[in-house]
Amino acid sequence: MASTGYSSAQEIQVARFEEGLIDPVPDDPKSRPSVDTYEIPQHNVSPGMSFKTEKSWSQASRSPPPSHRTERSSTSLVSASKRAILSRSESWTFEIISLLISATAVAGIIGILSHFDGRPLPDWPMNITLNTLIALLATLANANLAIPLQNGISQLKWLRFQGRPTPLSDMEAFDNASRGTWGAIKLIFQARGGVFGSFGAAIALFALALGPLAQQTAVYHSKFVRVDAAATVPAALNYTGALAGNSPSTPFVPILPMKSAVYYGLFSESDPSANLKVNCPTGNCTWPAFTTLAVCSSCVDLTPYMTRYCMGGTPADGNISDCGWQVPQGGMLNSSSTVFSMTSQTPDETGNVPYTNLIKLVFMGTEAQNGPPLNYNPWASQCTLQYCLQTVNSSVTNGDLAENVTLTTQNMTVVDVLGPQDNVPVILRGGNQTYTVGRAAMLGTQSWFSDLFTSGGASRNHSFANFNQTDDSVVVNLTVGISSGTTYFDSDIVQTFYWDYYEYANGLDKAMSDLATAMTVAFRSSGGAAPVPGDAFIFESYVHVRWGWIAFPVLAILLTTVFLGAAVWQSRRYKTKLWKSSALATLFHGLDHEARRRFAGHGSLVEKRQEAKSVRVQLVDEDGAGSLLRCS
Repeated sequence: MASTGYSSAQEIQVARFEEGLIDPVPDDPKSRPSVDTYEIPQHNVSPGMSFKTEKSWSQASRSPPPSHRTERSSTSLVSASKRAILSRSESWTFEIISLLISATAVAGIIGILSHFDGRPLPDWPMNITLNTLIALLATLANANLAIPLQNGISQLKWLRFQGRPTPLSDMEAFDNASRGTWGAIKLIFQARGGVFGSFGAAIALFALALGPLAQQTAVYHSKFVRVDAAATVPAALNYTGALAGNSPSTPFVPILPMKSAVYYGLFSESDPSANLKVNCPTGNCTWPAFTTLAVCSSCVDLTPYMTRYCMGGTPADGNISDCGWQVPQGGMLNSSSTVFSMTSQTPDETGNVPYTNLIKLVFMGTEAQNGPPLNYNPWASQCTLQYCLQTVNSSVTNGDLAENVTLTTQNMTVVDVLGPQDNVPVILRGGNQTYTVGRAAMLGTQSWFSDLFTSGGASRNHSFANFNQTDDSVVVNLTVGISSGTTYFDSDIVQTFYWDYYEYANGLDKAMSDLATAMTVAFRSSGGAAPVPGDAFIFESYVHVRWGWIAFPVLAILLTTVFLGAAVWQSRRYKTKLWKSSALATLFHGLDHEARRRFAGHGSLVEKRQEAKSVRVQLVDEDGAGSLLRCS
């Protein structure tokens, strides 16, 4: 400034004039600098605009300065413009309204979730989902929550600089924290924001998760919903299926569906209950417990009752190694070469067994069910089929029928089938209902069973020639269980029970159970069955609210309210002007001359940032000059 031709005092005065620290026109006209000043109309005033136009110091004599009154008027216009611009932010109304909008959005999320909790998914136009609406409200809440957080952090900046000398670099730290995530993180970890500044920055970071966490509240589950559709399952009340026989010894024979069911139960590896026809239009149905006429099976172990049996008596030499085995119930193994036998017993006119019995089968064998080959371990078992009543819980899930028998009712009465009750031989009572099996159906089944389950056995000889074959004999090279080699069976029925015994852990029980189930399905598929009504269900997706997740948005609102309240209280307590994040406030109330001088020798922004860390300034009020960031 030596080239201006002014004294040092005049140069300082000009510098202070440029910084807005003195009145534009000095009281002494002689001491005024040669600066050509022109009045600018108020409507042309804009932030940061200079209120003077400098031609050159050498031209000062050519254009005399305006009058003292004109310069005072120009200064008044500038001051009025500052107050008009800054007065817009001198209240917390906008922040409070934004906070209320955010709280209303969160309340809307809670209300919507409460309405749809436990209900089906809403069907809204354009396939708008519930999560879309929640995301929209969460975004609205987050956007409005940012306003009090940003302005509150910015106001803390002025509070900090008003309270004590503070590094000038903190001005940028607060500004960055109010604008973005990285700035908030730096303000916390660099410990430059103080307690309230770090608190606000932490809330700003926490609020970022408001949207994702709000959407965690609503999840979708599926449940069965009852629909108005007919669902029925058959229950047999009676069974009378029989045809007339062709001889006095066979007066009746079973109908074809019963024969088919028996063969299916004996030879199929599938579950016989799958053949039961139920009406379940939705694929998911339940029925109340019901009672049906059925066939039951049971097996008991007779091994403890086995004794040695020698055809023709005990050998003279006392060697019984070639003898067989027998049980008191009538079953026997004729010799050691007979590895398996089946002995059948059907009820007769003398009433020697309960008249509800269909057939009794005694199975015997010499080979163990498991272990090394030729592991001889004689065993015996008795299995029975009989008419019974079953109380059943039935359901269909995804098209698959499942039935569970909870109660079995039997009639163990022993009567003469040719006595007074011969016209209705089988009577079973369950509750208030009477269930019957017709005489023709019972006699026809027993007559057929006596031929089908003919007693027979299986043997394993060294030479095929030594085996006395019949037309029904079955010769197989057997590899099942521990048995192997060529085995000779008297019938297919003997072979299937032999196979089941050695193939499955409870083979005989399984074989008899499958046979009983197949016959029960035939009963329930006959004309004597009645439909049992049930309930049909469909899978329906519904809203499940996890209310614990809603605590995060609510907590964000509460913390922001506390933070904004703290900023309001601190501003009123220390009478700090509400400049918040206004850029004009920084322009109008800049650094004093000493602070600006500290940065005179630094050209790059990096250098000035580094210097700002060591320059401490404080916001002070100067009489007639307004607020300044004065270097201290």
